[in-house]
Amino acid sequence: MAKTLKTNTKQLIIDSTMKLIGHRNAEEISLSDIAEAAGITKGTLFYYYNSKDLIFMEITYRYLNDLYERFDEWITDSKKDTSYHRMAKYIIDFGARGSERSKLHVYLINKAVSSDKHLIEVFRSKYAEWKNNIRARIAERLPEEDSREADILAELFLIVVDGLIIQDLVGISGIETKDIVPYLNPLKEK
Repeated sequence: MAKTLKTNTKQLIIDSTMKLIGHRNAEEISLSDIAEAAGITKGTLFYYYNSKDLIFMEITYRYLNDLYERFDEWITDSKKDTSYHRMAKYIIDFGARGSERSKLHVYLINKAVSSDKHLIEVFRSKYAEWKNNIRARIAERLPEEDSREADILAELFLIVVDGLIIQDLVGISGIETKDIVPYLNPLKEK
């Protein structure tokens, strides 16, 4: 019972922090704000996380793992059309088209590159995992495995996702996913 309560409280803290990030500038969020949003005392918060950095590290791990796992779950679902075209659309839509998730994504990248060497290593590692998974799935869908083309396409997908996230957050009207996907398709006639 105690383990379930501990897990639930940690999840409540993480979920509450993510909601706060979705509505406010993360730098302005205090531990008191997090405790209040979670409906717990500051003492309880400190029991689980004694700094905001630890909370954000946990959020980073969970966020990046969730991206990877949800893509992997989708792509391995035999009931879905996971053709190259549908896969490309899914990567872009899931990766770049979610405002709350987009704010979190940009905040975590900014935090990583500006002040936290450990966080940047986490990003490098998780991005590499995601890129390698995308690369492998692209290679499976090419007529003949062309590892260089699959590498480039996987990299392009990540670049497009990050770029669309930034455009959406600053209010630049972006190109629709359906208009982007054909340009990332090695199977169309060139």
